Amino acid sequence: MPASSPEGLQGAVERLYTALGGGDGDVVMGLLAPTFEGRIADGMPAGAGTHHGPTSMLRDGWWAIGRAFKVVAEPESWVPCADGRLLVAGTYRGVVRGTDVRVNARFAHLWSGGSGGLTALEQWTDTALWRAALDESARR
Repeated sequence: MPASSPEGLQGAVERLYTALGGGDGDVVMGLLAPTFEGRIADGMPAGAGTHHGPTSMLRDGWWAIGRAFKVVAEPESWVPCADGRLLVAGTYRGVVRGTDVRVNARFAHLWSGGSGGLTALEQWTDTALWRAALDESARR
């Protein structure tokens, strides 16, 4: 089912969260359209900004976050939008890599999809919680 349909979009996003949590870059790349554009919240200590294309998003966005943190996105609500996009709210849970310093931060993701796969993501999260976890790990 194409990511442009509500059922297809949610299924694609669910598969993406699972692949990201498992570090499966091949699956992630297969889910993203060639024109994918992702925006990671300004103020994030890693990966912040707009990433054009699947490779940039994976390498400079998600994997940049993954180099600093071992986290998973745990979706809690899925809200189909009238314009065909999908709003997902949940919590990031994990630790700063190499430490036991926890990071738990709420998120909202606004996803778009098309016949070629997932086309866009906009992420909102409490970036101060991410920075505080890094600061605490540096003090230890």
